[in-house]
Amino acid sequence: MIRYIKFALVFIKSLIRSNIEVAKIVLSKKIDIDPAIVKLHTNCTNEFDKLLVANAITLTPGTITMRLEDQNLYIHLLDLKNKDQLQKEIVDSFEDMIL
Repeated sequence: MIRYIKFALVFIKSLIRSNIEVAKIVLSKKIDIDPAIVKLHTNCTNEFDKLLVANAITLTPGTITMRLEDQNLYIHLLDLKNKDQLQKEIVDSFEDMIL
């Protein structure tokens, strides 16, 4: 149970940061974005945990989980800066709390 509370705290932090980033994009005079679809790996084996990570990503502004297949997440991003950093910031940080 404690791991899900930790997950919620990490999710809220990510949610706030993403809201600020999306607001900056929307309010800027020049929209300079690089939308992309990326395939990221999850180490979750439990179906509930995989679904929790996928839904948390979808609820975060600027990202949508399009498909969950085995241990891969296909995510559409509003602005792709660095795929490796994305794996670390989104998937790994969420997983660290629930694994």
